[in-house]
Amino acid sequence: MAPRGPHPTFLLPLILLAVGLAQLSEGASYEKFVRQHVDNPKTIARDDQIYCNLMMQRRGLTRTACKPTNTFIDTPINQLRDICKYAGTPVGDKLYDSHWSFDVTVCRVLPGSYPGNCKYRAAIGNTRIRVGCEDWLPVHLEPTYLP
Repeated sequence: MAPRGPHPTFLLPLILLAVGLAQLSEGASYEKFVRQHVDNPKTIARDDQIYCNLMMQRRGLTRTACKPTNTFIDTPINQLRDICKYAGTPVGDKLYDSHWSFDVTVCRVLPGSYPGNCKYRAAIGNTRIRVGCEDWLPVHLEPTYLP
């Protein structure tokens, strides 16, 4: 009597598809990190609040909801990648603290904002950051707190 269930050769394409999608999602996480957090050279704006309003909209962080907070880092991406390799200290599950400080702008949504009219206040600073890494690439930025 023949065994029941799908033949192993039918499962191979599904396994390969799953592996390919997993790799694609990892790349997408890095790309999302860059899109959401890296602004180098820093975009010029008349003032910091206008900068936040402009950048949050340009980066698609206000389409369906006003993202409550987001940090933009003014540094070349290679310096951020280095945190995951040799310029960061491991502090937990794939998290690394940077060895040096970066110029950052933290944008926080103002009360009364709504999609289509998201308004932000800005806090500017120079601080060390904590990133989450996958395959030696930054894919997550821990919240940045500035006064």
